[in-house]
Amino acid sequence: MSAPTMTRPLARCVSVVVLALLAAGCHVNNPPEPTDPSSVSQSADTLRALPSLEDTHNQVEAAILRLGQQITAIVPTVSWQWRREDSRGNCMAPYEHTDGERIVLRNYVSDNPIPEQDWQQVYNLAVETAHSLGADNLTVFKDNPSDHDVQFTSDTGTTLRFGSQTAALIGGSTGCRLPSQQ
Repeated sequence: MSAPTMTRPLARCVSVVVLALLAAGCHVNNPPEPTDPSSVSQSADTLRALPSLEDTHNQVEAAILRLGQQITAIVPTVSWQWRREDSRGNCMAPYEHTDGERIVLRNYVSDNPIPEQDWQQVYNLAVETAHSLGADNLTVFKDNPSDHDVQFTSDTGTTLRFGSQTAALIGGSTGCRLPSQQ
């Protein structure tokens, strides 16, 4: 007798959860060194020169929505909905001693994956979207047929994460920014 198989909806749910966990992006294996206290002033000055936390959140959210719409125009079976809630957190080095915060945006998820024959065209749109956020540093977590997971990061920590397996996900984060009231 063979082992029971997962139902398609359950498999999709598991895939979405796995992608969501990956999109959260934690640095458990290689935590950064704490910032030298003498550098805190320089880090705070850097943050003051960047757009506010709220403005960056709006920019990343708009980019995620735009990418989702562009993908749906190419692959009409891929429709998107927001899942989870935004989460706020403290900043990592070198900003951990500043008043900065970061937001990991809720995930934009499609229960249908990107078909492999459309991946390259859709990936190119993700590259353009990431570029519009200044997120030009690419990390490829997976790049196999029908199993893709990539992240684009800016020098200031803004991220755009995009993947497709049994479902598709677009996620992002602001990087460390000062809230507008600071």
